[in-house]
Amino acid sequence: MANADVDSGFVPWGPVLRARFYAVPTAPTINICLNDIVANDTVGGIVTSKLGLVGTVYDAAVLGDTPGDEYLLLGSVLACFDEDMDAIQYIAAGRVGDSTVAGYVLVADHPYQTFVANVGAALTATDMDLNYPIDGAALYAPQSTSTGISSQFIKVTNAAVTVTIPIRLVGQAYPGVDVYSAAGCRMVCQINPLCHQFGVGVTI
Repeated sequence: MANADVDSGFVPWGPVLRARFYAVPTAPTINICLNDIVANDTVGGIVTSKLGLVGTVYDAAVLGDTPGDEYLLLGSVLACFDEDMDAIQYIAAGRVGDSTVAGYVLVADHPYQTFVANVGAALTATDMDLNYPIDGAALYAPQSTSTGISSQFIKVTNAAVTVTIPIRLVGQAYPGVDVYSAAGCRMVCQINPLCHQFGVGVTI
């Protein structure tokens, strides 16, 4: 049986260890979707009407292959809300909101959180030792605007031992169903600690 190969982002695997709210600044360049891996914005916090002073997610461009070089990752989006804190499917690119924030996201941001995500191409046994980039549709557009579910997946090309490449594989999520030697295998993974906002101590 072939792998389903449906890119659905990074879904928490096992218990959610921690979740916190972050703001999405007004008029983001990219879409912010359910199950997206999001990064911490280096500009710091923002004063919002609903949550007061809160951290923000990076929204100016899709993540590069080595986001740990500049933008540290937070985790995966569990839910999206508009500027009034009403639930919405996703935060669309260009959404103005209240002119300060386009909306808010609840993020599973614990550095030890594990996720399950699809790989974009076949793996071999030796690939378990590498680190992997994140990929997705243009501007991280959702699978469907009616669901807002992420189109992100684990990018097999450009995998390397480089410590600023963000995703580390843990193992197969469904070994009785998927085969690792074909695209779309669902893998349990974790954010590389050196790429996580709360993964290691850094000079600030």
